[in-house]
Amino acid sequence: MRKFISYIKASRINGAYLASQLYRPYKKVWLRDHAFITIALMIHRISVIEEIWWLKNLLQKETLKVRHILELGKNHKNFLDQDLHPRARYTPDFGTYNEPWSERQYDGIALAYGAILQFENRFGEQVLSEETKKLYDRYFLKVFDTPCADIWEMHDSFIHVETLGSIHYALKFRLDQLKEGTVQRADLSNFLSHLRTQIYGFEQDGVLYKMKKTLSSERPFGLDSSVLLLFTLFDVIHDPDIIQCTIAKLYHHLSPEGVGLRRFIIGSEKDTYFGGGVWYILNFWAAQCFMKMKQREKAVSALRYRFRFPLPEQINDDSLIFSQKAKEKWIQKSKRENGGIPGPADPLTWSNSEFIRVFSDIMI
Repeated sequence: MRKFISYIKASRINGAYLASQLYRPYKKVWLRDHAFITIALMIHRISVIEEIWWLKNLLQKETLKVRHILELGKNHKNFLDQDLHPRARYTPDFGTYNEPWSERQYDGIALAYGAILQFENRFGEQVLSEETKKLYDRYFLKVFDTPCADIWEMHDSFIHVETLGSIHYALKFRLDQLKEGTVQRADLSNFLSHLRTQIYGFEQDGVLYKMKKTLSSERPFGLDSSVLLLFTLFDVIHDPDIIQCTIAKLYHHLSPEGVGLRRFIIGSEKDTYFGGGVWYILNFWAAQCFMKMKQREKAVSALRYRFRFPLPEQINDDSLIFSQKAKEKWIQKSKRENGGIPGPADPLTWSNSEFIRVFSDIMI
């Protein structure tokens, strides 16, 4: 565990975490990743003061954008312009990038907000002003039912259940800060109840699906392992039948060997990033689900997959363990697909932080 924590800390610059310190395309601060890492370290009782202050400065910097969005009507032609919203990625010094990635992701900004609120509630220290909090409260109430990019920076014309779960996660901590009997608390409580109802609307035949075009759409669709967050960290859905049916469906379609989980399958669209391999972080979320279902052996097995073989994350070709020729072929393929840079990222910083969070939860 000390090695995991040491690696995580080595990825920090100016209080912010790089998605990967070794893989050049990922030497950026994904707001989502940074928030996950901060939350995991805080739960593990490791000081996160520098991390929280980086998030505070970022949220304060982006208040001008939030104010502008609050002034626009939702039908305004520029309402969904990603440059008008807080972005998904930053430099450690709060600069932005000009690359062809989807940048409007509500989950990243929601998790950043949630991490600060959780820190405030846990340590009794005010980080954000009440005025700033009210701005972000209004922002999430306004944008939650509009489309944005998903957790993988894809499918930005849809509403994603993981995004709704991240907003719910943040605003639960905010609700705890508001005084009983106030209009503000009542309004937020009512909104959270409405949001939970909308989240349950992504369930179909016992399975929690990924996305909808609009919240009023009849049927959700798409299998995505990120929905496991609704059962684990976000803690929105507690129904054991939905957890059981969903994880069974995910493993049936996204885990050919029955242990390592892939990201998604949406109709005929499959994850093709480096062959659509296993992402360790998905195994960790699955491990928590197994613990909720009192299946400890499966939970431990899912965690142990992290040490199954010395291959990079997202790669599922076991022949690479034994064949230097196959390994060299994969390296050349990865270079072609990434502008001469061998990949993919190994390790991802948020995978290491989620490992220590889930490991502690399961071992305790």
